Amino acid sequence: MNIGKKLAAVATVVAVLSAAGIAGATVNSILVRAGGHQPGVVKCPGGMTRLGHEFNEDISIFPGDPAVHIDLEYTVAADFFRVEDIDLGSHAGTHLDAPKHFIEGGRGIDDLRADEFVWPAYKMDVRGMTFENNMIQEADIRAYEREHGRIKPGSLVVLRTGAEEFFGAESVVTDSDGNADNVDDIFDFRNAGFSGEAVQFMFDKRRIDGVGSDAYGPDAFGDLNFSATYTTLANDGVALVAIANLDSVSVRNDVIMAPTVALSDGSGYSTDPIACHGSGR
Repeated sequence: MNIGKKLAAVATVVAVLSAAGIAGATVNSILVRAGGHQPGVVKCPGGMTRLGHEFNEDISIFPGDPAVHIDLEYTVAADFFRVEDIDLGSHAGTHLDAPKHFIEGGRGIDDLRADEFVWPAYKMDVRGMTFENNMIQEADIRAYEREHGRIKPGSLVVLRTGAEEFFGAESVVTDSDGNADNVDDIFDFRNAGFSGEAVQFMFDKRRIDGVGSDAYGPDAFGDLNFSATYTTLANDGVALVAIANLDSVSVRNDVIMAPTVALSDGSGYSTDPIACHGSGR
């Protein structure tokens, strides 16, 4: 990733947080330290919201991906402690895609620096809007910006399509290899998504860091080439998938944080993103 671009993105995050009243009282930083062994504190005047779906065996899983199995291995009553045995694929439920997911030689989830899991959020609420072939194009983004404000450098541009209400498998059928086919309405929902050209425009002209959606990816329903995801990852960006509670996120006054387990050589991993809300929410 271009270091100049990333430094500008980090500066933007700090500026957004500062402008929203999130910065420390005495320093221009999102981190307030009390000294000694006291933890750092992120100040969010509008509060914080979890943006991940609850993780259980009924979560949405891309058809053919490994099913999620959760078994209770030990209990407090019998063993004095509780431990769950969890089997899952690396792209189960709400998750973050790293470039390696689609790009040979791309960076894995363990290659991302800590600051690359934090972004100013830009939310496009496209519920009720129609687009040719369900694809959001550059002209649509420019029109949205004219009404709601320009996308900031370093942003994670997320779509609210209405797919969230369909998240969660009604039933899961698992084959002999442990792969799952879901009876899951989210994959039948005709959600809007970005075209590859629109994503490239945002990387080139808005200098974004990634995209996301409440659907199972930022791609349009029916786009078998996964153009938005591929273009994002080809630009060394990230994609945040199956986001929950986007009703809590403002168009351009919040910050999203979505760190994951540092899976060695991993193409992605499940996450429970946090929205840090600015003032005036």
